[in-house]
Amino acid sequence: MSESRSVPKLNAYLYPVLAGCCIFLSFETYNFVPLLLLLPFFLNGMRELPLKNKLLGYWLMSIVMNMGGYHWISMVARDYGGLPVIASWGLVLFFSLFNNLNFMLWAYLERFFGEKSSPFIIAAIFVVTERINPQVFPWYFGTCLDSTLVLYQTADLFGVSGLSFIAMALIHMPWWIWQHRKTLWSTHKMAFMRQLGFLVFIVTYGIGALNNYGNEPAPDKKSVGITLVQSNTTMEKFYGAHLSREERWQEFQNIVRLTEKAIEQHPDTTDLVVWPEGSVHFPILNYPAVFNEIANLARRHGVYVTAGSVELGGTHPSGRRIYHNTQFVLNPEGEIVGKYRKIVLLAFGEYIPFLDTFPFLADWLPESISHFTRGTKKPVFALGEDVHWLPLICYEDIISGFMRGFDHREADFIVNITNDGWFGKSDASHLHKQMARPRAVEYRKPMVRTLNTGSSQVIDAAGRTISKETDLYVQDFINATLHLPQEPPVTLYARIGNWPVYILIAVVALLWVRRFFLNVKNGDN
Repeated sequence: MSESRSVPKLNAYLYPVLAGCCIFLSFETYNFVPLLLLLPFFLNGMRELPLKNKLLGYWLMSIVMNMGGYHWISMVARDYGGLPVIASWGLVLFFSLFNNLNFMLWAYLERFFGEKSSPFIIAAIFVVTERINPQVFPWYFGTCLDSTLVLYQTADLFGVSGLSFIAMALIHMPWWIWQHRKTLWSTHKMAFMRQLGFLVFIVTYGIGALNNYGNEPAPDKKSVGITLVQSNTTMEKFYGAHLSREERWQEFQNIVRLTEKAIEQHPDTTDLVVWPEGSVHFPILNYPAVFNEIANLARRHGVYVTAGSVELGGTHPSGRRIYHNTQFVLNPEGEIVGKYRKIVLLAFGEYIPFLDTFPFLADWLPESISHFTRGTKKPVFALGEDVHWLPLICYEDIISGFMRGFDHREADFIVNITNDGWFGKSDASHLHKQMARPRAVEYRKPMVRTLNTGSSQVIDAAGRTISKETDLYVQDFINATLHLPQEPPVTLYARIGNWPVYILIAVVALLWVRRFFLNVKNGDN
């Protein structure tokens, strides 16, 4: 009797915990991706449970995954939100309870379609639930494939959701083969051959893409030299110490000197200088001395400079001042030739929800919480006559589909400026990179990522890191040369976006509705 009782407890408690550990240990910081091969074993144990217990098991799995993967939220809440230690961990738990509720829907739909379905059905169900799930930090299961880039390349066909489908299908294939080992060459021969063909296609496509989208120089390519400057302006300097004007000026001079040093070491391979988000502590347009320093830097070296700064706007009808989180672009003549105002703002980090409706909310929250106004335009900037790039600020690089609003047919590469100083010396910066990497492959455009406190890097159009990666919380710079095709590639994903996933969602919904009414009809009979 004790043995029979221990099995449900094992399935209902231990397996969900181990499954959640398998998932978060595949995150960039830990990178124990092979552990995902154990995930189907633990899932299969939970699939034997009654539906209610299975739903709770999948929920527990998601809680463990989020607690392990997003534990750094406690540090942010403690150091920058002013919460006590217990309250900060309570916030992590609250976040974990609700961040991946799609796991419960996944459990239900598995029972609906049958737990012993093929790996493709299981993967399709998971992708549907993953796509419709609202997330503060949009994480996709497929990002774990970035440690095996040959499996990563189909992102240019169906985006990061396609990678999630591939990852979930591939880890279930060995388990499916083991389950059907006795009938593999008889009853299940065709199903096995389909899976084998799928694997061959993914690997073959990946090998071809890795060869086609390298960063090697060639006579038919155009080249651009880029210098990334990591200023290491910590959030303590922004808010904690409340720097005086003189101290802020000194911080600004530090990044100017670091940039001068970087250009002097790479004078022939610097066409564009990239400063991080929020690297300038003064509103550039309102401080002539600051603007002149940047303009003189551009003129002195004959380079383009792009930098992040606060932009002061007019007055809101409510009476408050309007601010934008803006990326400015200066040409080699020292003129501002473009600016991009960040569109996707992070709640409670960059804006206070419902503040315009309830102005008193500003009195309840820490002073460190900003309230920016969203931008509306998605520009593409020119670098000379034949090179163009599109800007993304911070969080925008992890949102699948956001880039489709830019003229991606014209842009040759992506520039992402970021301030991950909010997350301190935690796993967040590495997780951010893992979430951002699919954009380079989805659109086949190299991505230049300059972070205030690190880690900065350059990623090529196949998802490979082709520069050094800077350490966290150090001043540093990177110089890299991008070798770009004469005409920017336009991928299938860039054309159709996430429509295949939306169609899949509609199909699953229709099948569910059909089954529901059939059950009602049979019940009436």
